[in-house]
Amino acid sequence: MKKFKKISYLVLIIIIAILLVVIYSTISAGSSKNEKSKALAEVEFLEMKLETMLNQMNNIETRNYDVSVSEISKQKQSQQSGGTSEAESSEEGANGGGSSKQGSSKQGGSSDGGEGNDTKKQESSSSGNSQSSETSKKFELEPIGVLSTSQDVKWGNIKNEIEILYSSIPTITLDLYQLNVSQEDVLGFNKEFDTLTTIVKSENKEEALASLSKLYEFIPKFLQNATDDEVDKVIANTKNDIFKAYSKLDSKNWEEIGKDTKQAIDKFSKLLSSTNIEQSKQYKISKTFVMVNELQNAVEVQDESVFLIKYKNILEEINNI
Repeated sequence: MKKFKKISYLVLIIIIAILLVVIYSTISAGSSKNEKSKALAEVEFLEMKLETMLNQMNNIETRNYDVSVSEISKQKQSQQSGGTSEAESSEEGANGGGSSKQGSSKQGGSSDGGEGNDTKKQESSSSGNSQSSETSKKFELEPIGVLSTSQDVKWGNIKNEIEILYSSIPTITLDLYQLNVSQEDVLGFNKEFDTLTTIVKSENKEEALASLSKLYEFIPKFLQNATDDEVDKVIANTKNDIFKAYSKLDSKNWEEIGKDTKQAIDKFSKLLSSTNIEQSKQYKISKTFVMVNELQNAVEVQDESVFLIKYKNILEEINNI
Protein backbone atom coordinates (compact mmCIF):
# COMPACT_ATOMS: atom_id res chain seq x y z
CA MET A 1 0.00 0.00 0.00
CA LYS A 2 2.79 2.39 0.92
CA LYS A 3 4.59 1.47 -2.27
CA PHE A 4 1.45 2.33 -4.28
CA LYS A 5 1.22 5.75 -2.60
CA LYS A 6 4.84 6.50 -3.40
CA ILE A 7 4.26 5.63 -7.06
CA SER A 8 1.13 7.83 -7.13
CA TYR A 9 3.02 10.77 -5.64
CA LEU A 10 5.84 10.29 -8.13
CA VAL A 11 3.45 10.24 -11.08
CA LEU A 12 1.67 13.34 -9.75
CA ILE A 13 4.98 15.19 -9.40
CA ILE A 14 5.95 14.24 -12.95
CA ILE A 15 2.57 15.43 -14.30
CA ILE A 16 2.87 18.74 -12.43
CA ALA A 17 6.41 19.22 -13.74
CA ILE A 18 5.27 18.57 -17.32
CA LEU A 19 2.39 21.02 -16.93
CA LEU A 20 4.75 23.68 -15.58
CA VAL A 21 7.11 23.20 -18.51
CA VAL A 22 4.23 23.44 -21.02
CA ILE A 23 2.81 26.56 -19.36
CA TYR A 24 6.24 28.21 -19.22
CA SER A 25 6.91 27.37 -22.87
CA THR A 26 3.53 28.77 -23.93
CA ILE A 27 4.04 31.98 -21.98
CA SER A 28 7.59 32.36 -23.31
CA ALA A 29 6.43 31.79 -26.90
CA GLY A 30 3.63 34.32 -26.47
CA SER A 31 5.99 36.85 -24.93
CA SER A 32 8.53 36.33 -27.71
CA LYS A 33 5.80 36.75 -30.32
CA ASN A 34 4.62 39.98 -28.72
CA GLU A 35 8.17 41.32 -28.59
CA LYS A 36 8.64 40.47 -32.24
CA SER A 37 5.36 42.13 -33.22
CA LYS A 38 6.29 45.26 -31.29
CA ALA A 39 9.75 45.41 -32.86
CA LEU A 40 8.26 44.91 -36.34
CA ALA A 41 5.84 47.80 -35.78
CA GLU A 42 8.76 49.99 -34.71
CA VAL A 43 10.87 49.05 -37.74
CA GLU A 44 7.89 49.84 -39.98
CA PHE A 45 7.56 53.18 -38.18
CA LEU A 46 11.23 53.92 -38.85
CA GLU A 47 10.81 52.95 -42.50
CA MET A 48 7.79 55.22 -42.92
CA LYS A 49 9.62 58.19 -41.38
CA LEU A 50 12.72 57.69 -43.54
CA GLU A 51 10.63 57.34 -46.68
CA THR A 52 8.70 60.50 -45.80
CA MET A 53 11.90 62.49 -45.33
CA LEU A 54 13.39 61.15 -48.56
CA ASN A 55 10.27 62.23 -50.43
CA GLN A 56 10.20 65.63 -48.75
CA MET A 57 13.62 66.39 -50.21
CA ASN A 58 11.87 66.77 -53.59
CA ASN A 59 8.34 67.53 -52.27
CA ILE A 60 7.11 64.14 -53.50
CA GLU A 61 3.57 63.25 -52.39
CA THR A 62 2.17 59.78 -53.06
CA ARG A 63 -1.09 61.29 -54.29
CA ASN A 64 -1.88 63.57 -57.22
CA TYR A 65 -4.10 66.18 -55.57
CA ASP A 66 -4.37 68.02 -52.29
CA VAL A 67 -7.47 69.72 -50.91
CA SER A 68 -7.10 73.46 -50.29
CA VAL A 69 -9.61 75.35 -48.15
CA SER A 70 -10.22 79.08 -48.57
CA GLU A 71 -12.71 81.36 -46.84
CA ILE A 72 -15.12 83.55 -48.78
CA SER A 73 -16.63 86.55 -46.97
CA LYS A 74 -20.08 87.81 -48.01
CA GLN A 75 -21.64 91.07 -46.83
CA LYS A 76 -25.26 91.01 -45.71
CA GLN A 77 -27.36 94.13 -44.99
CA SER A 78 -30.03 94.10 -42.32
CA GLN A 79 -32.21 96.69 -40.56
CA GLN A 80 -32.42 97.05 -36.81
CA SER A 81 -35.72 98.99 -36.68
CA GLY A 82 -37.87 96.77 -38.83
CA GLY A 83 -37.41 98.97 -41.92
CA THR A 84 -37.29 97.90 -45.54
CA SER A 85 -34.34 96.45 -47.40
CA GLU A 86 -31.66 98.45 -49.18
CA ALA A 87 -33.33 98.09 -52.57
CA GLU A 88 -36.69 99.12 -51.16
CA SER A 89 -35.17 102.16 -49.43
CA SER A 90 -33.61 103.28 -52.70
CA GLU A 91 -36.93 102.90 -54.48
CA GLU A 92 -38.79 104.88 -51.81
CA GLY A 93 -36.14 107.58 -51.95
CA ALA A 94 -36.66 107.94 -55.69
CA ASN A 95 -40.46 108.03 -55.38
CA GLY A 96 -40.27 110.47 -52.48
CA GLY A 97 -38.13 112.83 -54.51
CA GLY A 98 -40.64 112.82 -57.33
CA SER A 99 -43.56 113.61 -54.99
CA SER A 100 -41.71 116.51 -53.48
CA LYS A 101 -40.98 117.92 -56.90
CA GLN A 102 -44.67 117.71 -57.83
CA GLY A 103 -45.62 119.45 -54.58
CA SER A 104 -43.08 122.20 -55.12
CA SER A 105 -44.25 122.85 -58.66
CA LYS A 106 -47.74 123.36 -57.38
CA GLN A 107 -46.49 125.81 -54.77
CA GLY A 108 -44.14 127.51 -57.26
CA GLY A 109 -40.98 126.99 -55.11
CA SER A 110 -38.02 124.90 -56.31
CA SER A 111 -36.27 124.97 -52.93
CA ASP A 112 -39.06 123.02 -51.30
CA GLY A 113 -38.41 120.07 -53.65
CA GLY A 114 -34.72 119.95 -52.64
CA GLU A 115 -35.69 120.06 -49.01
CA GLY A 116 -38.02 117.08 -49.55
CA ASN A 117 -35.18 115.03 -51.03
CA ASP A 118 -32.90 115.83 -48.09
CA THR A 119 -35.57 114.77 -45.65
CA LYS A 120 -36.04 111.44 -47.45
CA LYS A 121 -32.32 110.75 -47.46
CA GLN A 122 -32.14 111.42 -43.75
CA GLU A 123 -35.07 109.08 -43.14
CA SER A 124 -33.37 106.40 -45.19
CA SER A 125 -30.07 106.82 -43.37
CA SER A 126 -31.70 106.83 -39.97
CA SER A 127 -33.78 103.71 -40.58
CA GLY A 128 -31.23 101.60 -38.68
CA ASN A 129 -29.48 99.76 -41.56
CA SER A 130 -26.42 97.70 -40.52
CA GLN A 131 -24.03 95.40 -42.40
CA SER A 132 -22.80 91.98 -41.25
CA SER A 133 -20.54 89.50 -42.98
CA GLU A 134 -21.05 85.77 -43.53
CA THR A 135 -18.08 83.44 -44.09
CA SER A 136 -18.25 80.29 -46.15
CA LYS A 137 -15.53 77.78 -47.04
CA LYS A 138 -14.47 76.92 -50.55
CA PHE A 139 -12.81 73.56 -51.24
CA GLU A 140 -10.55 73.10 -54.27
CA LEU A 141 -8.32 70.32 -55.57
CA GLU A 142 -4.78 71.49 -56.16
CA PRO A 143 -2.37 69.37 -58.25
CA ILE A 144 0.70 68.18 -56.35
CA GLY A 145 2.41 66.20 -59.09
CA VAL A 146 6.13 66.26 -59.81
CA LEU A 147 5.82 68.75 -62.67
CA SER A 148 3.48 71.11 -60.82
CA THR A 149 5.21 71.22 -57.43
CA SER A 150 7.94 73.58 -56.26
CA GLN A 151 11.34 71.95 -55.85
CA ASP A 152 12.30 74.10 -52.85
CA VAL A 153 13.03 71.88 -49.85
CA LYS A 154 10.83 72.54 -46.81
CA TRP A 155 13.61 72.10 -44.30
CA GLY A 156 11.39 72.99 -41.35
CA ASN A 157 9.23 69.89 -41.91
CA ILE A 158 12.27 67.61 -42.14
CA LYS A 159 13.81 69.07 -38.98
CA ASN A 160 10.55 68.41 -37.12
CA GLU A 161 10.50 64.79 -38.31
CA ILE A 162 14.05 64.30 -37.02
CA GLU A 163 13.24 65.70 -33.59
CA ILE A 164 10.17 63.46 -33.33
CA LEU A 165 12.28 60.40 -34.15
CA TYR A 166 14.86 61.22 -31.47
CA SER A 167 12.23 60.61 -28.78
CA SER A 168 11.53 57.11 -30.18
CA ILE A 169 15.06 55.87 -30.91
CA PRO A 170 15.99 54.74 -27.33
CA THR A 171 12.91 52.48 -27.12
CA ILE A 172 13.47 51.12 -30.62
CA THR A 173 17.11 50.42 -29.81
CA LEU A 174 16.21 48.33 -26.76
CA ASP A 175 13.53 46.37 -28.64
CA LEU A 176 15.93 45.61 -31.50
CA TYR A 177 18.45 44.24 -28.98
CA GLN A 178 15.67 42.00 -27.64
CA LEU A 179 15.44 40.47 -31.14
CA ASN A 180 19.21 39.82 -31.18
CA VAL A 181 19.77 42.34 -33.95
CA SER A 182 23.47 42.98 -34.44
CA GLN A 183 24.73 45.59 -31.99
CA GLU A 184 26.94 46.94 -34.76
CA ASP A 185 23.89 47.57 -36.97
CA VAL A 186 21.88 49.26 -34.21
CA LEU A 187 24.75 51.54 -33.17
CA GLY A 188 25.55 52.20 -36.84
CA PHE A 189 22.00 53.39 -37.44
CA ASN A 190 22.05 55.68 -34.39
CA LYS A 191 25.40 57.17 -35.38
CA GLU A 192 24.25 57.83 -38.96
CA PHE A 193 21.09 59.45 -37.62
CA ASP A 194 23.25 61.93 -35.68
CA THR A 195 25.14 62.62 -38.91
CA LEU A 196 21.85 63.28 -40.72
CA THR A 197 20.87 65.79 -38.03
CA THR A 198 24.03 67.87 -38.55
CA ILE A 199 23.57 67.76 -42.33
CA VAL A 200 19.92 68.81 -42.21
CA LYS A 201 20.84 71.61 -39.82
CA SER A 202 23.17 73.01 -42.50
CA GLU A 203 20.43 72.38 -45.14
CA ASN A 204 22.65 70.53 -47.62
CA LYS A 205 20.23 68.65 -49.88
CA GLU A 206 22.67 66.35 -51.71
CA GLU A 207 24.38 65.18 -48.50
CA ALA A 208 21.03 64.81 -46.72
CA LEU A 209 19.76 62.50 -49.46
CA ALA A 210 22.92 60.39 -49.23
CA SER A 211 22.61 60.13 -45.43
CA LEU A 212 18.91 59.18 -45.60
CA SER A 213 19.75 56.50 -48.15
CA LYS A 214 22.45 55.09 -45.82
CA LEU A 215 19.94 55.02 -42.96
CA TYR A 216 17.43 53.09 -45.05
CA GLU A 217 20.07 50.41 -45.72
CA PHE A 218 19.58 49.30 -42.09
CA ILE A 219 15.85 48.61 -42.58
CA PRO A 220 16.30 45.30 -44.51
CA LYS A 221 18.83 44.22 -41.86
CA PHE A 222 16.39 44.93 -39.04
CA LEU A 223 13.58 43.10 -40.86
CA GLN A 224 15.65 39.91 -41.01
CA ASN A 225 15.05 39.50 -37.27
CA ALA A 226 11.69 41.26 -37.02
CA THR A 227 9.62 39.28 -39.54
CA ASP A 228 9.39 35.94 -41.33
CA ASP A 229 7.49 37.41 -44.29
CA GLU A 230 9.74 37.00 -47.34
CA VAL A 231 7.65 39.43 -49.41
CA ASP A 232 8.28 42.24 -46.91
CA LYS A 233 12.01 41.48 -46.93
CA VAL A 234 12.25 41.52 -50.74
CA ILE A 235 10.24 44.74 -50.95
CA ALA A 236 12.52 46.44 -48.39
CA ASN A 237 15.63 45.38 -50.33
CA THR A 238 14.10 46.59 -53.59
CA LYS A 239 13.16 49.96 -52.11
CA ASN A 240 16.66 50.25 -50.68
CA ASP A 241 18.16 50.17 -54.19
CA ILE A 242 15.48 52.52 -55.53
CA PHE A 243 16.29 55.03 -52.77
CA LYS A 244 19.99 54.72 -53.54
CA ALA A 245 19.28 55.67 -57.15
CA TYR A 246 16.92 58.46 -56.08
CA SER A 247 19.51 59.93 -53.70
CA LYS A 248 21.99 60.39 -56.57
CA LEU A 249 19.71 62.43 -58.85
CA ASP A 250 21.19 65.78 -57.80
CA SER A 251 24.70 64.56 -58.64
CA LYS A 252 23.50 63.55 -62.16
CA ASN A 253 25.53 60.34 -61.85
CA TRP A 254 23.35 58.38 -64.27
CA GLU A 255 25.78 55.49 -64.52
CA GLU A 256 25.54 54.78 -60.78
CA ILE A 257 21.79 55.41 -60.83
CA GLY A 258 21.48 52.82 -63.61
CA LYS A 259 23.38 50.23 -61.56
CA ASP A 260 21.10 50.78 -58.56
CA THR A 261 17.91 50.40 -60.62
CA LYS A 262 19.22 47.18 -62.20
CA GLN A 263 19.86 45.76 -58.73
CA ALA A 264 16.30 46.73 -57.76
CA ILE A 265 14.97 44.81 -60.77
CA ASP A 266 17.06 41.73 -59.92
CA LYS A 267 15.95 41.68 -56.29
CA PHE A 268 12.27 42.24 -57.00
CA SER A 269 12.23 39.56 -59.71
CA LYS A 270 12.57 36.93 -56.94
CA LEU A 271 8.90 37.48 -56.12
CA LEU A 272 7.86 36.50 -59.65
CA SER A 273 9.19 32.97 -59.22
CA SER A 274 8.08 32.52 -55.61
CA THR A 275 5.37 29.91 -55.01
CA ASN A 276 4.52 31.08 -51.49
CA ILE A 277 2.74 34.30 -52.45
CA GLU A 278 -1.00 34.85 -52.09
CA GLN A 279 -2.92 34.89 -55.35
CA SER A 280 -4.36 38.32 -54.53
CA LYS A 281 -0.85 39.81 -54.52
CA GLN A 282 0.33 38.27 -57.80
CA TYR A 283 -1.17 40.97 -60.03
CA LYS A 284 0.27 43.84 -57.95
CA ILE A 285 3.68 42.17 -57.93
CA SER A 286 3.64 41.75 -61.73
CA LYS A 287 2.53 45.37 -62.20
CA THR A 288 5.23 46.66 -59.87
CA PHE A 289 7.88 44.64 -61.69
CA VAL A 290 6.89 46.34 -64.95
CA MET A 291 7.09 49.74 -63.24
CA VAL A 292 10.55 49.05 -61.80
CA ASN A 293 11.72 48.16 -65.31
CA GLU A 294 10.22 51.42 -66.54
CA LEU A 295 12.40 53.22 -64.01
CA GLN A 296 15.42 51.80 -65.82
CA ASN A 297 14.06 53.33 -69.04
CA ALA A 298 13.92 56.71 -67.28
CA VAL A 299 17.65 56.34 -66.53
CA GLU A 300 18.34 55.94 -70.24
CA VAL A 301 16.43 59.17 -70.95
CA GLN A 302 18.54 60.84 -68.22
CA ASP A 303 15.77 63.23 -67.23
CA GLU A 304 15.22 63.95 -63.53
CA SER A 305 11.49 64.75 -63.85
CA VAL A 306 10.75 61.54 -65.76
CA PHE A 307 12.61 59.55 -63.11
CA LEU A 308 10.73 61.25 -60.24
CA ILE A 309 7.32 60.64 -61.82
CA LYS A 310 8.05 56.92 -62.21
CA TYR A 311 9.65 56.77 -58.76
CA LYS A 312 6.51 58.25 -57.21
CA ASN A 313 4.23 55.79 -59.03
CA ILE A 314 6.38 52.82 -57.95
CA LEU A 315 6.16 53.82 -54.28
CA GLU A 316 2.38 54.10 -54.50
CA GLU A 317 2.13 50.60 -55.98
CA ILE A 318 4.81 48.78 -53.99
CA ASN A 319 3.49 50.07 -50.64
CA ASN A 320 0.08 48.56 -51.44
CA ILE A 321 1.32 45.01 -52.03
